[in-house]
Amino acid sequence: MTANTNLQAAALALAASAILSLIDNFVASVAEEAGLWQFQIFRTLFALPLLVLLGRALRVSVRPKRWGRLTLRSVAVSAGLLLYFASLGTMPVAQAGAGLFSAPIWVLLLSAAFFGARIGGLHVLAVLCGFGGALMVLQPDPAALSAMTFLPLAAGALYGFGMLLTREICADESPAALAIGIFSIIGLFSLGMVGVTALAPGETFLTRPWVPVTPRFLWLTLFQAAGAVIAVTLIAQAYRIGRPAQVAVFEYSFLVFAAFWGLALWGIATDAVSWIGVAIIITSGVLIAGLHLTAHKSRTA
Repeated sequence: MTANTNLQAAALALAASAILSLIDNFVASVAEEAGLWQFQIFRTLFALPLLVLLGRALRVSVRPKRWGRLTLRSVAVSAGLLLYFASLGTMPVAQAGAGLFSAPIWVLLLSAAFFGARIGGLHVLAVLCGFGGALMVLQPDPAALSAMTFLPLAAGALYGFGMLLTREICADESPAALAIGIFSIIGLFSLGMVGVTALAPGETFLTRPWVPVTPRFLWLTLFQAAGAVIAVTLIAQAYRIGRPAQVAVFEYSFLVFAAFWGLALWGIATDAVSWIGVAIIITSGVLIAGLHLTAHKSRTA
């Protein structure tokens, strides 16, 4: 793993975070037009052709090399992203992102659980601090706790597991194939959920049934799909060439970008407690990455 490769992975993660934080600020606008599952179906229909064209333009294969491994990775990442999108219907991007980007914490824990990584006292301290930082940004109200409150944290766990699998079992897949896997799983699952919401409709972003399509919905969804195609491809490439724990740290820039876009686009300011939480999350992520890198060097020395 060369310094140049690590720098490339960091740049890719930063670019992906900037794009994702921008487009995700418009999911709340999508929620005014349609439900989550209808949005994801159209997003998939827009994204898949764009990914095929991108693969041809870059002359990379979009065909998976190992279907089973790619499917496992796609299911994990897709589940995390769907939970994240569900939370976007009820909270600002910076808050939802704080839960999603608890992913490095989960990467560490899952690395120990499934791939034999060792966890020391400093690892535990970093994990506890990162979790505390996420709670400071989410700021859950004890009097109004619900499953939706902790949805972003569950999203972070699944997303982290999927990104860990990216390098461990899918490193030889092309970024386009990895992205197609995610969008395909999300689209198929959303088709099933459209049927569920038709039988048991609700009023929330998560439970709203199919509604007539509006031009505003189509434009917002196309914008989101195009940005997601670029960002998901960039981050997949970052995890393919970089170490997961290190790449995940640079994904934390999403929180800063999200706060910036929220203020620039909608005038939503991030309070002091949330900024302290963001700082704690980033610090814990840097510590986890440093410990992970030190352990890796000691094993290969």
